Amino acid sequence: MEGMEFCPRCGTPRQFVDNHEWLENGVIVQRGDRSHRMVLLESANLDHLYRGIEEIIGLPIERIVIETKRRATREYIDRLVPEEVKDMVARKEFDMNLLIQANNNLARIMGYGDVQVLGYRFEQDEGDFIRQRVRNPYSIPLWCGDLAGATEAVTRRDNDVEYKIVSPGEVEINAFPAEHPPQFQGRLQLKEYHLLAGDVELDRCGTCGGPAGLSAFKWNLEEGTITDLATGRRLAMLGPAYQEAVFDELEKELGEDIPRIIVEAQRRFVRSGFYKAREIESEEQFRKLLALRGLGNLRTLSLKNGRLRVRLENAALHLMFVGLLQGYVETITGRDSSAEWELSPEGVLELEITAR
Repeated sequence: MEGMEFCPRCGTPRQFVDNHEWLENGVIVQRGDRSHRMVLLESANLDHLYRGIEEIIGLPIERIVIETKRRATREYIDRLVPEEVKDMVARKEFDMNLLIQANNNLARIMGYGDVQVLGYRFEQDEGDFIRQRVRNPYSIPLWCGDLAGATEAVTRRDNDVEYKIVSPGEVEINAFPAEHPPQFQGRLQLKEYHLLAGDVELDRCGTCGGPAGLSAFKWNLEEGTITDLATGRRLAMLGPAYQEAVFDELEKELGEDIPRIIVEAQRRFVRSGFYKAREIESEEQFRKLLALRGLGNLRTLSLKNGRLRVRLENAALHLMFVGLLQGYVETITGRDSSAEWELSPEGVLELEITAR
């Protein structure tokens, strides 16, 4: 991508480091909005998790995921883009193409894929649309929600979205004006994280100041991907509150069993072999890995006689984390397990997993 600077020492895009701050409590925040928390996740985990939930409950959830992400993205972009800019867009005094390209460039840096504009129309009537082609999408339903929500925020009009897969790893997404179903109207109640102080010391790159651990990742901005060189797994940076909102909407629509079902779907995915149990062999190494990813501050981890006990402060996406560790324990022991957990209002996760 032309004009993009990389740190000569760790190889991280400067904009990625400049946009984010890694705190000592295991949390990543956006520098421009420190209330906006971020996490680095394996992107393949997302759609596999959704499919796993569908297999367990026997119902499609894609529309719930898309609509929830649409509403979340609209709220985020609505705060990000000044009202004066939206006014200028409405009066056609601002080049829409500049906004679209800026958003797409950021998507590549965040690991969302290579996105190209196929066309758009903005005459503020029912014929408006924006159509994009995405190679290597980090998640198809989340990308659909991103496009519809961003379009709504800038144009101040409700949109729907549709997509078609044009080839393996390539999708066309079209957003267009449309009224929302009643159950997906209104604002989301996004999770607020009440953060505790911490003392996680990540080594820093002497050139850009970002965590030195980012040198283990490779950015390919032409492909729009971030790859963990040690595991070969692809990553993406996203806001955990928006993923939590998806889980909350699933529970609202489908019932109180959803948290356990999310954990179970994640456990099954881990047992499929995507993750490696050696990642929790060292408590200190795992603590720094979680902090680098923004997933929280690991205070204790003890695995003895087939029983794992964990205390994680400032936990993000705790249901996925529970399923992850349950899958790890079963991989290590070769036995099924049970999991019990509690998340405090302060974001402290107490977890116990017992192999049977």
